[in-house]
Amino acid sequence: MHTLHIQRRSLFRRNDPESGQTILLVALAIVSLLGMAALAIDVVTLYVARSEIQRAADAAALAGAKAVADSGFTTLPTSDPNYTGAKTLANTMATQAIAATVGTNLVSGGAPVQSGFPVVDSSRQGDVLVTVSLVRSGLPTFFSKIFGRSAATVTATATAEAYNPSNNASFTPIAPVSLKPWLVANNDPTHSGAPFIDKGTGIVENGAIGNPFDLTADCTGIGGLCAPGHTPGILNANQVEYVPLQVTANSKNVCPSCLGATAYENSIECADVNTYVVPSCRGGVTNAFWDNSVIPGGLTGLSASGAECLIHATGTGSTGQDILSDPLAWPLGPRKITTQFGQSVTTSNSIVTIPIIDPASFDPAGPVTVVGYMQAFINQVENGTNPNTSPGDINITVLNISGCSVSPNGAAAVVGGAGTSPVPVRLITPP
Repeated sequence: MHTLHIQRRSLFRRNDPESGQTILLVALAIVSLLGMAALAIDVVTLYVARSEIQRAADAAALAGAKAVADSGFTTLPTSDPNYTGAKTLANTMATQAIAATVGTNLVSGGAPVQSGFPVVDSSRQGDVLVTVSLVRSGLPTFFSKIFGRSAATVTATATAEAYNPSNNASFTPIAPVSLKPWLVANNDPTHSGAPFIDKGTGIVENGAIGNPFDLTADCTGIGGLCAPGHTPGILNANQVEYVPLQVTANSKNVCPSCLGATAYENSIECADVNTYVVPSCRGGVTNAFWDNSVIPGGLTGLSASGAECLIHATGTGSTGQDILSDPLAWPLGPRKITTQFGQSVTTSNSIVTIPIIDPASFDPAGPVTVVGYMQAFINQVENGTNPNTSPGDINITVLNISGCSVSPNGAAAVVGGAGTSPVPVRLITPP
């Protein structure tokens, strides 16, 4: 028994130095877990802050590029003095977008967002780039304090472009969506029928932007068809003719409650994203068809009823639709759109994209060549009481024009515009 007691005492004595190790390991594990938790909190804080200012930078760059596209400046050569106005306008809209996006409700805390002056690069003809860089400092941290840093900083940069192939000898073609089915002759009635777009170079006529005039149907209803042998053109200083684009009875993206019964009328009233309304802008190529079975003209014609539905007018003339209230402000500032109640809005159903065709390509069989696109604001449907107008004419103001030369560079067409501009605006990787 004495020997057994001595052995037990020796066994316990050998185990004594190992006592308390579990507590030490637990303490070390807790410290490590706390460190990992602090690091995770820091990472999440920085990630949220980075995401917030990246969204702000994206929105600001897009706002600046859209301001340039909507202003019509993209049609001007880089030597035009109005490019200074374009840069100022882009800077103003980008700065306002930053303020509206970040505001004072950022969840990541820290100091206010600081921004460099938005950079507008117009050195490349028809491809205006707007770059916005943002910095957010003073972000609270936990893990970084161990290394003597009490705050962190995140940055974000975004570049957006407003691309217009006009004036470019070798261009990437564009393919706007949600076109309205009016194939307008390439003749400016306010400049004695001079072409809106030089079909060989893609250069847009000087002074075409900002002019109001009427779109009048070439199809008069003779024999149920457009007049045979007649090429669309200008009728007077206020009217240019169009022929109906051939459309199909496919589903549309968004349609109003005043939806008409025919595919042609629906394509006016709805936001139509079907592929048949995406004729890529490639000069010299037959890329659209006109429909000689549609009679669009007149007060009760499909164009008049469709346009009234689109712009929410209750009839001809100024009857409830949005108003382009300050068209003469361009190029000193953006055009202003107001509702019938005097409220300012930034976009409108009255803004449409219309194909421009080469009259020389007009074929009674249907094929035509699209040489460019026009962004226009529908002012009203004419009742015919004004001089040099016809009942059912669509009165528009030109906001922008995009033309294409005959030498595409082989790149895939840029799809964009969303029906409000023929000039695609998109985020791109900073150069």
